[in-house]
Amino acid sequence: KQWSTTWVSKKANGEAPKYDARELLNRMAECAWNCGDPGVQYDTTINNWHTCPNSGPINASNPCSEYMFLDNTACNLASINLMKFRQPDGLFDVDGFQAACRLYFIAQEILVGHASYPTEEIAENSHLYRPLGLGYSNLGSLIMTAGHAYDSDPARSMCGAITSLLHGAANLTSAEMAGVVGPFEGFESNREPMLNVMR
Repeated sequence: KQWSTTWVSKKANGEAPKYDARELLNRMAECAWNCGDPGVQYDTTINNWHTCPNSGPINASNPCSEYMFLDNTACNLASINLMKFRQPDGLFDVDGFQAACRLYFIAQEILVGHASYPTEEIAENSHLYRPLGLGYSNLGSLIMTAGHAYDSDPARSMCGAITSLLHGAANLTSAEMAGVVGPFEGFESNREPMLNVMR
């Protein structure tokens, strides 16, 4: 099947190129396998999960795609080293990890007001929407020290459980902070889509 493109630039003339869709996807997959690029992003799915669509669409991401949000915003990103929560007996310190998630999230929220931004527009939007990005590092090491193959059901279960713990702790902390200082300014105009994504 042919994939028809459209010109984005008004300066372009004539019919936009067409490509063999299967061949194009195969070439993209091969390049991604070789070096990690290009990243493939699905605009409709991304915007279906957008928490603030009433303020504008998500048009792009940063190069690694961990941050997808409104144009001219910045996200305070932090990563928690999972190996710090591996106990001597090999078990994962769930309580310690959740406490770290909460502490990191509070610190990230505080930093939004103390960070410097490259433009006034990015500074303004970062204060209006207060995007925070909390993740983790060393998942591969944690899986390996547990004796699991990276691409195995036990590894996927570990990843899912840890991600769920992080997500739950961050959202609980966010709700508690909103209860004390109020939600971010852009929340009210995006209340329904935000809650739909959360559900």
